[in-house]
Amino acid sequence: MQPNSTPRDENIPEAIASLARLLLRELLEHNRVQVSEPPASATQFAHWYLQVVQLLEAQVAGDAGVQPITREEVELMGRCALSGRDLHHAMQLCRQYCNALYPRAGRVSVVRRGDTAAFHLDSLRATVTNASSLSDITGLFAFFQLFQWLIGVDLQLQQVRIGPVNRDDVLPFLKLFGAPVLVGAPQYALELPVAVLDLPVVRTAAEFEQFFEVYPCNVFHNTVNDLAEQVAVLLSASARRRAGLPRQAQVARSLGLPLSTFRRRLRAAGKTFQMLRDECLSERAQQLLVQGDYSIADIAAQLGYSDAASFRRAFRQWHGDAPAVWRQRVAHG
Repeated sequence: MQPNSTPRDENIPEAIASLARLLLRELLEHNRVQVSEPPASATQFAHWYLQVVQLLEAQVAGDAGVQPITREEVELMGRCALSGRDLHHAMQLCRQYCNALYPRAGRVSVVRRGDTAAFHLDSLRATVTNASSLSDITGLFAFFQLFQWLIGVDLQLQQVRIGPVNRDDVLPFLKLFGAPVLVGAPQYALELPVAVLDLPVVRTAAEFEQFFEVYPCNVFHNTVNDLAEQVAVLLSASARRRAGLPRQAQVARSLGLPLSTFRRRLRAAGKTFQMLRDECLSERAQQLLVQGDYSIADIAAQLGYSDAASFRRAFRQWHGDAPAVWRQRVAHG
């Protein structure tokens, strides 16, 4: 394939087609590998893209005289991050993991300044080239995808810093971040609202294998969920952690949305925050009634009700029966 050719699938966005050309140019200029044309389907393209990204990283590592990060090492870092309590904890686990591979995995850190948090990536390259710059930006995008997946929420980045190489040809790739781009900075960084650091990790180990299959190259499905689904995920995670359900304003702030915009987008989806809150409490109440030997008072306390009577009233509204009656019917059903 020639460096200036275009992926043939008309459904592949031009930004992705431009990225494919950029990756291939970096590889073909060195005449080290032969890469087939990108396949037509989005799913096959993701596997092709993963292969090309790994080839580029191997090339950059070889030029520096070090061993590239293996796929198995990337997987282990993702599984470590999965054990985090919240996004900030997951980021810190990534930092510790990279430290254990020093200097091959570079150095990462989290810095807070006022209402902004920055996740920094320093690849510790002795020599910076176009190819190493592209590999590092790909690495930054990998962290971005991992963090979004862990919390089940689309991260609204405030800004992306793409390192010291001033190059216009990476802009198609950077559109994937959905944020303004700053070039010429010494490090690579994701800047985001500090409130999102407290968002809980909601994914489970059972979900990881499917996510990791083409991670971080599933560029056609970068959006996690629509807003109502994201809110439901956050509420469900809070209920499971017995942390008390966050208020509407807290959720909107965590998602980087003004409260008025948050409410409008939920209405457009046919939902309100109260509806999602009630659905979450109802589902969690059923789980606790079926799965454990909790008393009604215990369940009420876990769900944040002031007393058992308030919980019973709410449960009757949802299911038409008192919780004890519902539990007995299900047990003998």
